[in-house]
Amino acid sequence: MNFPKTVPFFFILLLFLQCKTHNSQQNLLITEENWRSEIIDFPLEFAPSLEYFGTEHIRFAPGWGKKNAADYFSYAFLWILDQDPELSSKKLESDMETYFDGLIKVISKEELKSNIDITKSKAFFEKVNDSVYAGKILTYDPFTTRKDVNLNIIVTYRYCTLEKKHLALFNISPQAPEHQIWKKMKKIAIDLTCE
Repeated sequence: MNFPKTVPFFFILLLFLQCKTHNSQQNLLITEENWRSEIIDFPLEFAPSLEYFGTEHIRFAPGWGKKNAADYFSYAFLWILDQDPELSSKKLESDMETYFDGLIKVISKEELKSNIDITKSKAFFEKVNDSVYAGKILTYDPFTTRKDVNLNIIVTYRYCTLEKKHLALFNISPQAPEHQIWKKMKKIAIDLTCE
């Protein structure tokens, strides 16, 4: 009888398909096609003390890693969280300092070993309304320039009722708010039905 031989085959095929589906998770941030995409699970490897559960969906502007590009270090990330992050100006300052210092530590291991003076990140936020915060992060670019960088940031929060998830969208750029990159970031949409 061939039945016992086919059961393991179908079981292995089913496991393979499930793994493949999990690894090919779709980025829920809708941007222009040439924005690079990345998805990371919480807890974040570079900032494990951010005790959230969920995913981070990231979109990098085409010139993100190019020193003289108009959209240098401009990107957006969306936190889709299982629990309420209880955002406030103070909480965002703490979370963003932890986030960026974690990135610096992971990317700049060699510089840190050489005792190169790397500035710790400092964030400042103010509440615009119940769902929007505006701020600035004084940090260090360990990826491209290896110099200090001042980033403007807008955070938009909402609760997704249908998914029962908390959404925090971060738009970040060193460019001033009137720069064209902010017009592009304002068009970024989230591919989730929440109501």
